[in-house]
Amino acid sequence: MSVVTQPGTLPGTQPDTQTEQLEPEVRDREWVRVPGSGGGHTGSDRRETGTGGGDGRGDGREGDGRGGGGRGGGGDDGPPGSPSAAPSAMGTNVLGMLVFIASEAVLFLTLIVTFAVVRAGYPEWPPSDQPRLPVMLSFFNTFVLLGSGAAMFGAWRSIRRGRVAYSRRLLNTATLLGILFLVVQGVEWIRLIDFGLTVTQNIYGAVFYVMIGMHALHVFIAVLGLLYVSRRFGKGAYTREVHDGLTMGGMFWGFVVLVWPLLFVFVYLL
Repeated sequence: MSVVTQPGTLPGTQPDTQTEQLEPEVRDREWVRVPGSGGGHTGSDRRETGTGGGDGRGDGREGDGRGGGGRGGGGDDGPPGSPSAAPSAMGTNVLGMLVFIASEAVLFLTLIVTFAVVRAGYPEWPPSDQPRLPVMLSFFNTFVLLGSGAAMFGAWRSIRRGRVAYSRRLLNTATLLGILFLVVQGVEWIRLIDFGLTVTQNIYGAVFYVMIGMHALHVFIAVLGLLYVSRRFGKGAYTREVHDGLTMGGMFWGFVVLVWPLLFVFVYLL
């Protein structure tokens, strides 16, 4: 317990007579520091005056009642470029996106298993009378999509550090790379159709267009989502503390990015 003494009295020295003879009402209002009160002060009449949620260091001034750290329960008041002290709790929307992604993962897993079963029934794959898939072009497209995923991850990390404008630029980069992926894949499909590979030609064409086409549909939907997020960025909807829309868009984009290498290996290489 720390007692307010008369200014000029050093610890361990004998106070003068006037200090010892405090009035009863003044003595009753001596300010004390209560251990574990989070930096607040309270009087001997048990009236709490501290509001601090800080580090427990008061300034010792009567009536001030502010803890030595933290405003409003120890909130983070760091500079805009510093990382957040603790991640925010997972929101309901983010949890819903996780459930949706899990269901989509089951869908693509089913497609991959179906492809493996169908291929096992054919001794020659692809059939000799069918065109070969453009491996090198699709290999380049794989790096395009992976680069888009890296930009999306950078956008998410940047906004958590308070770099909102830079986060939006990275988001736009991810979106443009996603559009480029779709354009390259569209050119690839046009050439394959000219060579005679169609969805109704045989089982080879049907499996190819169903699997790759399903992924392209997901990429297209994800690109639309990223465009919407970028528009919300322009309206100032996202900050360091509030950016669930960017998080959900990044989660879905990361899913379509990570699924593609699996499809590329199974459909183009094996």
